[in-house]
Amino acid sequence: MEVIFQSFQKSAILSVSCTKGKVYMKRKATLDDIAKLAGVSKSAVSMILNEKKGVTFLEETVKKVQDAAKILGYNKKDPSKNVVHLFNKDTILVFCPSVSNPYFATLAQAIEQEANNYGLHVIIQNTFRDKGRELEYLNQVKGSNLFGIICTMTPYNTALLEEINETIPVVIVNDKVHDMELDTVEVNNYAAGVLLAEHLIELGHKNIAYVSTTIDPIYTSRVRRLQGVLETYKKLCPKGRVLVKSKNITPAAEMSNVDFEREVGYDLTMELLKHKDITAIVAINDMVAYGVMDALQEKNQRIPEDYSICGFDNLFPSKFRNISLTTIEHFIINKGQFAVEMIRKRRNTPSYPFTSTKILFKHELVVRNSTGVPRETEKKK
Repeated sequence: MEVIFQSFQKSAILSVSCTKGKVYMKRKATLDDIAKLAGVSKSAVSMILNEKKGVTFLEETVKKVQDAAKILGYNKKDPSKNVVHLFNKDTILVFCPSVSNPYFATLAQAIEQEANNYGLHVIIQNTFRDKGRELEYLNQVKGSNLFGIICTMTPYNTALLEEINETIPVVIVNDKVHDMELDTVEVNNYAAGVLLAEHLIELGHKNIAYVSTTIDPIYTSRVRRLQGVLETYKKLCPKGRVLVKSKNITPAAEMSNVDFEREVGYDLTMELLKHKDITAIVAINDMVAYGVMDALQEKNQRIPEDYSICGFDNLFPSKFRNISLTTIEHFIINKGQFAVEMIRKRRNTPSYPFTSTKILFKHELVVRNSTGVPRETEKKK
């Protein structure tokens, strides 16, 4: 016997062959197929097969749906099974904005090295600071048997991470300003901004510029670094000024261009050169600072004789002789190591997940050849 009926959703013909009481389908059965065969709605089929709580149906209706599903050979999808195939109990998932920045690449490698010491595996996932992308990945791993999750930036979906933390240990490598019920490895980016501002003021720089990628409350480290610089200048150098220049970068742009941070530093510096009273430039991070340096050197400006340059993070290229960037040490490798240790301790703590631990790293100013006393600025006529 062969039964042919129309699929209204895609106007495709579904062929069902019946031989000796068995049904053979040329494609996998769907909820629509079951609904048509049982004579009920698709939503009713979904609720019955998924045993939705708080909803009841007549026994006759339930039997019709179950019989139709059996006849059509429908197998209910189990989302958790898909996750288990992707991850195992010895895996740590690491979320990064993008490993194109050596800060996140170094942090991810430090995590992997520490995890390897204990026979743990690491999977790295770039989010490109996309809220929807981050949410999609978190929903995929929710309910899995991951060993742990490490977010190397401020997450958008904090509430979901706190929920996941009930079964999977979560650690955030973050700025200390956040109040989350999660384990965190923190640095005080506000104090880091203060430290750089004090250094420039001590050298004699009254008018400086601050260049940054997108400045938004979700990017707490960027905001806090800027606040530290601004408030220090207001307090210690009230007659000076801090000119703030930023450029918004979308997640799509960040994904498509691995060099976007250096380009931001380059482009904003070209705009700043018309401000003749500026004698120093603070970049949001070392990658942006490299772009600042490129722009100044292209315009035959000397560093630090004409402009002093500072960054944050103390990336490994910053110590290169031809760069020699003054920056803030944020102990990237140590933060990665501690994040893994916190997850391991969580796994062995009976009180988990009813407590949270916060570790704060103190930063250090690393003075190199990119900063010096200010040049003599043009006198006002």
